Amino acid sequence: MKKNKTAFVTFFPIKPNTMGSSTVVNSRFDCWPYEKKIFQISHLNKINNKKIETIFIKKESPINKIFKLPEVIFKINRYFNYTKKKLIIIEGASWIFYSFIIIFFFKIFKTNVKIIYISHSIESEIRKKYSNFLIYFLTKYLEKLVLKYSDLSTSVSLRERKKIKSLYNVNTILLPNGISLDREKMIRKEKRDYLIYTGSYFYKPNKDAIDYLNNYIMPILIKKIPNLKLMLTGGGFNKKLTWIINKGTVAKADLYKYIYFSKCLCVPLKFGSGTRIKILEALCLGAIVISSKKGIEGIDIVSKKPPFIVDKKTKLIKEIINVIKNNNEFKKRANKSKKFYLEKYSMTRIIEKFINENQI
Repeated sequence: MKKNKTAFVTFFPIKPNTMGSSTVVNSRFDCWPYEKKIFQISHLNKINNKKIETIFIKKESPINKIFKLPEVIFKINRYFNYTKKKLIIIEGASWIFYSFIIIFFFKIFKTNVKIIYISHSIESEIRKKYSNFLIYFLTKYLEKLVLKYSDLSTSVSLRERKKIKSLYNVNTILLPNGISLDREKMIRKEKRDYLIYTGSYFYKPNKDAIDYLNNYIMPILIKKIPNLKLMLTGGGFNKKLTWIINKGTVAKADLYKYIYFSKCLCVPLKFGSGTRIKILEALCLGAIVISSKKGIEGIDIVSKKPPFIVDKKTKLIKEIINVIKNNNEFKKRANKSKKFYLEKYSMTRIIEKFINENQI
């Protein structure tokens, strides 16, 4: 009989690693010290080996995922055969209904399983902004149940911890996002001068930020700096604009290269919840970051610029021009600051602390 096993559950693809959510899940999984396996619902690749089990769907949609939840439960159950200590870690970066079904089943039928729900954001806040009232109401109701009935529920920042307490009267454990960078692969410099925004255009907060850059920022900037480009990664964007370099979905090694050699990562997010992995990655790489206050929310920053925190359009344009003109100076500062971020947001240290403090 195996002494203990951990099942990580995700309702979105984490292999291949192409999103902020998949980055943090992969990093957390890699740093988890016990025997473990990932169970992912994916429409991309049928990956099955000792470390990962894929529940495959032909097309990504809520209904397809719902129909696959019994298979997820069956495969987790099979994985736990002849195991004394069973732990399920649910990565909450998808609709809360999926998490609720998994928790409901194992709480009712498998009482010897411990469940940790890892909140990536306050989902009801996002649904309130972008979904209809029915979905928002259902999400809020289920989110309270998930947070309440998991053995441990986490939040990514002190702000979200307080917000969850206010909304649901549930005390969560602080588990900040972190990353583990493989910097050896970061090679080959992109020759053109460009700003970069990383993130899928299908995700509404990213769409709003990208549209803001294209509609209000880049048309003014290219009048002053004609050769400047805006690079997009993450997929979903299909408009043809003269200043766009559209890389689509890229491998992590290439993404790190594009971020590092950009003039800056520009993140004018107006709405969002959770900690932006794109910003953590850039800070840890030693890249220059210009972000809105909302974008950099939840991240402890070095007081000396960069990063630059800007909300108003005129100031954002002025700051981008300043960064481009004095790029070498700001790049040196960013490289000096990266040690702070690498230590502060090291996933290895975060997981060690979490396990020790919660006696997992």
